[in-house]
Amino acid sequence: MASSSSDIGVILDELTCPVCFDLYKEPTALPCGHSFCRVCIETFWENRKEDTGCVCPNCREVFPQKPKLEKNVIVANLVENMKLKKGKVGLGVEIGDAEHGNVNVKEGVKSRGRESYCELCNGEAAKRCVPCEILCCEKHLKPHQQKGHKLVDPEVKIEELRCTQHGKPIQFYCKDDESLMCLMCTGGQHQEHKVVAVEIAHVELKGVLAAMYPHVSQSMQSVASQLQQVQEEEEQTENSSRDAEDRLEEKRMLVCQFVNVSVDLMKSEINKRKMEKLSLLGKQRKKLEQQMENLRKGKSTMDKAFQELEAVCFLQGSKNMLKRLRTMSDFKSMKRTPLPVLHFSKEEKTLDGLITLNKKFMEKIQKGPEMVYLQHPEDLFLAKHPEKDYLHHPEHLFPVAHPEKFDLDQNNLRNHYGRTPSLDPNSAHRLIDISRSLRTATLTEFENQYPKHPDRFDFHTQVVSSESFSSSRHYWEVDVRSSCFCRIGICLNSMERKRRGRGCKLGRNPESWCLEKRDNEYSALHNDQCNDLFVPRDPERFGFFLDCEAGELTCFGDSRVLHVFRGNFMDPVKPAIGVWDDGDSVHFVRLVK
Repeated sequence: MASSSSDIGVILDELTCPVCFDLYKEPTALPCGHSFCRVCIETFWENRKEDTGCVCPNCREVFPQKPKLEKNVIVANLVENMKLKKGKVGLGVEIGDAEHGNVNVKEGVKSRGRESYCELCNGEAAKRCVPCEILCCEKHLKPHQQKGHKLVDPEVKIEELRCTQHGKPIQFYCKDDESLMCLMCTGGQHQEHKVVAVEIAHVELKGVLAAMYPHVSQSMQSVASQLQQVQEEEEQTENSSRDAEDRLEEKRMLVCQFVNVSVDLMKSEINKRKMEKLSLLGKQRKKLEQQMENLRKGKSTMDKAFQELEAVCFLQGSKNMLKRLRTMSDFKSMKRTPLPVLHFSKEEKTLDGLITLNKKFMEKIQKGPEMVYLQHPEDLFLAKHPEKDYLHHPEHLFPVAHPEKFDLDQNNLRNHYGRTPSLDPNSAHRLIDISRSLRTATLTEFENQYPKHPDRFDFHTQVVSSESFSSSRHYWEVDVRSSCFCRIGICLNSMERKRRGRGCKLGRNPESWCLEKRDNEYSALHNDQCNDLFVPRDPERFGFFLDCEAGELTCFGDSRVLHVFRGNFMDPVKPAIGVWDDGDSVHFVRLVK
């Protein structure tokens, strides 16, 4: 009676090497009873390279000495008989193959490509069977599912699911090295490592991601909110700038109109006074010209009389001549009074004043290094001398006084620059417990089960905020009443967090600036330099005003300025907290604008 396809499938399962997943080649049995290909078991032992003896890949039984490998004649004969039985059917004839879930498969067909057609019926492929290395449609997929074969999407390459070193299917995950392995990889350097099945690692990693998901979602909401604020500020800035330009154009027209009208009026007045003086001068000129004409005639008469040689004729005309000459002599005593010179100094001074004002205006605008262009419209209200501003409205972005002239009253700072930072759990040392509000840090005796993260402080009980600042102005406060030994300040986002020693501690490196509270003593620290501070009474809060463009961090103890740090704060910096006494806690104060 011929064997059914299901019988052949059962026999094939028993004659398959658990290492290479092929029919046995020179099968050998270990003392524990499990069989393997001679080459597979020897390769497995060679890759382990330990002195703990030889291990069975199936049951993990350890043999202190390498077992003598002898050919399992019975299994070898069964393999040969199975090959003969399959050979009688023929390579090109469909047979029931248990290796493929008792699905009729053409012998010798292995799909290693990326085609999307079922290799049994040429229908649309739904999945790829990893052990069988074939594509299957929905109809021919069921036997593989019942068999428990691993199924992946048709686009996945088989090579991606195999060990790059041994070419065997990936079955395990090393937690210590965070690497994928096949059965042969479990020996060697991974022997003492924590190795689990890929399915277990898959579930565990999903759990870690699920725990991190709320924080990522919250961070996304926070970033989205900040992004919206930035976009609104950008739009407000564009509108304010456009409105300011429109108003300046209107003022330009008014100024030009004023100058044109003023110059026209002054020119009209100058022309009027010119015409009046020219009229008077014209009358004087005509009178003098008349006098000149009369004198010319008298001179001509005298010239003729001097030429008259006859005495009688000379005397006959002398009477009339002398009468006319006596009349002309009256001009000798006539004096001309000069008219006043026209002056336009008043008009010129008016124009000179406009020119001087314009020059000062331009010079003040062009003094870029000495001026601060406000990034927030409300900053105008914080200037000590608003009367010196060009415009006194918050919607105008015009230059005002240098930062040192800003009012450092904390109420104003809270209203206009108040921030409430949130602590970043990914940066917290494992002994620091973070509250659900992400605003309180408490030093505990027991380690929190935080996941590994490149931003985490590994050796110092410190934590930084999720927010980083690199521009504009910001003010926040930290409540230190519940702490006896702490450091509060800022640090560059690039500050080292993984090494031991003082270099990773707040205030002990060039990348951090902070205030220290140790019982009733206070100090300011930066780059391992400590400045003792005189504080008359213990403050309940530390306040920090960061002006990134001015490069200043002003530190307050309640309402008193304790210290001012100066540095380059255009690189991203984060508010930072360090706590060193068990049970102590500090928290960011919520500032509501």
